[in-house]
Order: sequence, then C-alpha cells, then structure tokens
Amino acid sequence: MRSRLLSLWLILLIALATQAMAYSLAISLSEYSRRAVYANFSAGAAAMRDVSGLPYADKINQAGRIYGLNPEIIAAVIKAESSFQPRALSVAGAYGLMQVIPGTWRLVNSQAKICSGRHAGECGSDCFYDPDLNIAVGTYYLSQLVQRYSGHAELAVAAYNAGPGTVDKYGGIPPYAETTEYVGRVVGNWYEVSGRWPPGALAAEKWAKTASALGWGILMTAGAVVTVGQQLFRRYKSLRWR
Repeated sequence: MRSRLLSLWLILLIALATQAMAYSLAISLSEYSRRAVYANFSAGAAAMRDVSGLPYADKINQAGRIYGLNPEIIAAVIKAESSFQPRALSVAGAYGLMQVIPGTWRLVNSQAKICSGRHAGECGSDCFYDPDLNIAVGTYYLSQLVQRYSGHAELAVAAYNAGPGTVDKYGGIPPYAETTEYVGRVVGNWYEVSGRWPPGALAAEKWAKTASALGWGILMTAGAVVTVGQQLFRRYKSLRWR
C-alpha cells in the first residue's frame, strides 16, 4: 500500500510538472499568435483603403484622407463604439458615432479647430451628434494616438477606450476586461471590414482555450498531490516515505 501511494504521488508530481510546462508553452504560443494579429492590424492602420457599403462611408473616407488614417480602422472603431448610430449616448457621457466625450472634443478643437467659425462659444450636443464633426474629431484624436504609440494601432485603440495615461501606466493594453474586449472587438471589426483573414487569430484562440483547460487541470492535479501527500504523512507520521 505504501509503495502504491508513493508511486501515485510521484506520478502526480510528474503530471503536475508536465502540465505546468504545457501551460507555459500554450500561453507563449497564444501571445505570439496575438502579436501577429496586432502587427497585421497596425500595418493596416498605415494603409489607406476606402470603405464602401457602410453607413457614412463617404464621410469616413474623407476624414481618413484628411487625418492620414486608414478609413477601415475608423469604420471598425465606429462599429465598436456606436454600431453606426449617430445619436448614441453612453452612460459616461460619450456622444455620437465615435463616442467622443466633451473633454476630448475640446482638446481636439483646440488643436485642429474643427468647429472653428461654425458657431460662437463652446460646442454642444448639436456638434457632438453631427456625423461630419463627430467623425472628424474622433478620427483626428485616434490618428494622434496612433502617432503617439509609434504606429502600434492596438495601443492607440486601447488608449481611445481607457485613456493614454492608463496605457502608459501599464506599458501596453491595460489588463481591464472592458479594454481588452474592446481592442479585440475593434480588431475583429477591422478584419471584417477589410475582408482580410486574421493571421494567427484562430491559433491565438485555440492556444488560449488550451491554456485555460490546462490551468484547470493543474489545479485538479495539485489538489490530488496534496491529498495523496496528506495520506502518506498521516499513515507514516513522517516525510520519510521510503
């Protein structure tokens, strides 16, 4: 009985070590595949390809040409932000197609003068909901973020959602469920709008699921190691099991 318990404990230890190595490998492969997806997305941000067959396509294409940002990226953000609903208003007070908050609107206006000469005083909801102005302001801001992060469009998109200060704080996409889900949604939208198949996307998802399954397996195996170890200790009142 003693040798059987000890053999089982040793087998469980080997299984635990094997699972841990497999888990680490799966995480690495998932991250490598995800980086390939982001690299392709960032390369797409630098291209200039007009969109068609989408609401406000002409306005999106025009803004992209003016501010040097691929219209496909703009369309992907609009789809994620408002699903092309010009009167969208979030609980956080973000307005319109690109869900621009008033503070960001004022910042962009101070730099790009997008509303200059249109009216006296501060911009209000009439401006915020105007598709032309909203797309222009959102596109200018997003293009500045792409430049800020040296063409890493996934970081620009994360900053568009969570703020550049948060991205700078974490040195990458913040580990917030809302932001990581948002970046994934925008990237997925871009691949859909552009008609490209994301390289590595399926691999990243597959390895992420594999890592999750291995993680649960590690917990179960670790529990079994502890249980068998406790039985050996109780039986022999010592850690000398040989």
